[in-house]
Amino acid sequence: MAVKFGFWSEQETLVGQSYSRRLHELVEEAVFAEKMGFDIVSLSEQHVALGGISSSAPEVVYGYLAAVTSRIRLRPAVSLMPKKINHALRTAERAAVTDILSNGRMELYCGRANTTIAMRAFNVEPAETLEQMEEGIALIREAFSKDIFTFEGKHYQVPPRMLVPKPLQKPYPLMGIAATSERSHVWAARQGLAVLSHTLYQGWDAQAKMVEAYRSNWQRDPNGPLDRPRLGMPVFLGIAETDQAAKDIYAEPLMQYARISTDAYPRLAKIADDYAYMGEGLEALQRAATDWDYLLNDSASLVCGSPDTVIRQLERFIETGAEEILFHIDSVSHAEIMKAIELVGRHVIPHFNDRNNVVRPTDEILEQIRRMRKTSASA
Repeated sequence: MAVKFGFWSEQETLVGQSYSRRLHELVEEAVFAEKMGFDIVSLSEQHVALGGISSSAPEVVYGYLAAVTSRIRLRPAVSLMPKKINHALRTAERAAVTDILSNGRMELYCGRANTTIAMRAFNVEPAETLEQMEEGIALIREAFSKDIFTFEGKHYQVPPRMLVPKPLQKPYPLMGIAATSERSHVWAARQGLAVLSHTLYQGWDAQAKMVEAYRSNWQRDPNGPLDRPRLGMPVFLGIAETDQAAKDIYAEPLMQYARISTDAYPRLAKIADDYAYMGEGLEALQRAATDWDYLLNDSASLVCGSPDTVIRQLERFIETGAEEILFHIDSVSHAEIMKAIELVGRHVIPHFNDRNNVVRPTDEILEQIRRMRKTSASA
């Protein structure tokens, strides 16, 4: 099966740049990603974030992208499910309308929320985010798939109603969650959902354990769109013409992102039992923030180098079980992001999905021809 590749952005705006200009640049990047062969454009949902991350209304961007793209699939990474941030029925309505306007290209990946800044701004109780996500997903599936639906839960009580309009895709668009704990991988698997898997920089053994937990527990939902597990991995990307150029451009931004995580995740671990697992990998987080070699080679979270180097590094993600790679391309200028999209589209995607159309060195081809001649002559 061919690997799917996605462009994932948090619409990060660099210091001294304009938020409004950055939003138009993001649209240019998504349109260019489609042209260069990417399969998915995936936008984060972040609210009242400090600094440059500014993707506060990805559903609005998707409505715009539905009109200016024709093939690439639209996937939130992720739609936040705390009820005070997004009521589940509003999430269902927005996804259904975008699915119609994009002619069936909308996907719906959900998540709990992972910043105290956003949760406090919306008066979200951290101890309730997990159960609200799980209950909200159940409500959305009912609303998508049934003509008249009703729902009775702890957080949602809906009398008999009809979702208007319904999504174009039947039985409904692909649904999944972002998962960073073994529990979430198992839960997604038993629900027959797709998963976007990450281990918070804890390394290859931890990632393999998550993949196994998902695959071994997967159960098909007879009423859902998936007939087999679907596992993707978010991968932070640094790419340039040479390994050294890629390191010079991306090493510091990638380590800075890890430093932000080092600060955020341990604080989350202290405020609710459901987030406690985020404190278990503190040593890995600290190494990722300070040790470039660990971050690049051992954290199972990023690739960085020339196209050939990136291809070699990606092989390990695919061997571990990734069927989709969502490249996080952010934290650098718009010009560098466009270069990265082009390099991935020209070299990386064809290598994995269209090798017969990739130009190879003449010496390599001649050597193969000579070997075949010898085999034919001796036959």
